[in-house]
Amino acid sequence: MRFFTLALGAACSLACGSAIQEPPKASEQPAPPSAEAPSAVPGNAASCPRAAALDRKAISEELVCLLRQYVQIDSTNPPGNELQTARFLEQVLARDGIVAELIESAPGRANLIARLKGQSPGHATMLMHHMDVVPASAADWSVPPFEARLADGYVWGRGSLDNKGAGVAEIIAAALFARMGVALKHDLVLLALADEESGGAAGARFLTEHRKAAFDDVELILNEGGGMLVLAEGRPPLYTVELAQKAPLWLRLTARGKSGHGSAPTPNAAAAVLSRALGRVASHSFPILVVPEVQALFAARAMAMPEAERAPFLNLSSALQNPAFRARFSEDPHDAALVQNTVAITMLSGSAKENVISEQASAVLDVRLLPGQDPKVVSAELTRVMAEPSLTLEPILSWQAHRSPRDTPLFAAIERLAHERHPGAPVSGNVIGSFTDCNAFRAIGKICYGFLPVQIRLDDIQRIHGKDERVSVEALTDAVVDLHALISMLGS
Repeated sequence: MRFFTLALGAACSLACGSAIQEPPKASEQPAPPSAEAPSAVPGNAASCPRAAALDRKAISEELVCLLRQYVQIDSTNPPGNELQTARFLEQVLARDGIVAELIESAPGRANLIARLKGQSPGHATMLMHHMDVVPASAADWSVPPFEARLADGYVWGRGSLDNKGAGVAEIIAAALFARMGVALKHDLVLLALADEESGGAAGARFLTEHRKAAFDDVELILNEGGGMLVLAEGRPPLYTVELAQKAPLWLRLTARGKSGHGSAPTPNAAAAVLSRALGRVASHSFPILVVPEVQALFAARAMAMPEAERAPFLNLSSALQNPAFRARFSEDPHDAALVQNTVAITMLSGSAKENVISEQASAVLDVRLLPGQDPKVVSAELTRVMAEPSLTLEPILSWQAHRSPRDTPLFAAIERLAHERHPGAPVSGNVIGSFTDCNAFRAIGKICYGFLPVQIRLDDIQRIHGKDERVSVEALTDAVVDLHALISMLGS
């Protein structure tokens, strides 16, 4: 997911086509940044300055101080450790007299919810982000991943983009209403979630199942998944708003057979059965299906193409019936993934010894479903394709994808923001191939958009879930100002 995350990496591929370049080779990597200031003490929110107005210098100083402390709290999932991050955010909010509730879903796993009260009930807006981060190998980074080094105008560290930078920007933007004495028309809710990187069972899905009433008055939600993509110097950024996403269906396949010596194999050994099934899965292609959001996305992209090349993208479903066009279109795996369900073989396990035939072998399939697809129907299709009746198939993670409509006050406010900040900037609804916590809230009927008004360059998108993740201090500072304006436009 994720305030820019891999989800946005995919989103950029979709919105920008061939604009994304391959990451530089090791020999081309820039030199490690040098620290500009000593590391802040983790968890000491009271030590950070507080901006009293929409002054970029003051906002930047507060943002950097809080974000560095936040990144320094290692919330790698697994195990998550979000209770510590939630307590830190509780301290941050307490500086402005904002009371937060910590909701533990399991030992060490916590979510945080807080409200800034408005003048009228109902129609609340919610800003949410997730506190957990993906693992980072220090050996692969040019800087320690949890040092939160400030250098070259960036805060470097795991979670700086995905998704802690968003969380700090949201909190400051919200707190500025109280600090400036600006009354909110409706409540503004802040939500910090656990477990997004593993599917949200201890976070968004726990809350929507066990604390659903806490969101009864929430009408509009902003989350990660989209933003302002800088495609080229001198051009306005592309505003991308995630409206829909593919849903995960993670399946564990298990084959069982007789164990034995490697010198006497049999065709029904567990590994042999599993291998045959996986070979059929690897060569299987799901049917082409162009959902409305994807058609709208490619029609918008077509407007930036030479007129002679636009026609196929204006009726993508029909064009993909042409084998030649389909072959060219499928050369980009991000584009291909938007018009069909996909399956990837991600994990394999079998014998622990070279000359031992194990009685069990297993694999994990990462299946991604387009909006509207039924996980049970797709599981049945894969079972038929594998054609190995002795295999057992167990869902690890599964849900259906849901959509948010474009015709809302929130989308109109984003379009207005784009017009005021960057005249002529395109605003595109987006579909992403990965998933975020928005889907859990869409499942209970909430409008949730993936968008944070932060400008991000393509090379920084490639760092999400990779090495040397970083976020621009200037861009995140501007995001606080723009997010504050966006909330004002909504009348919250």
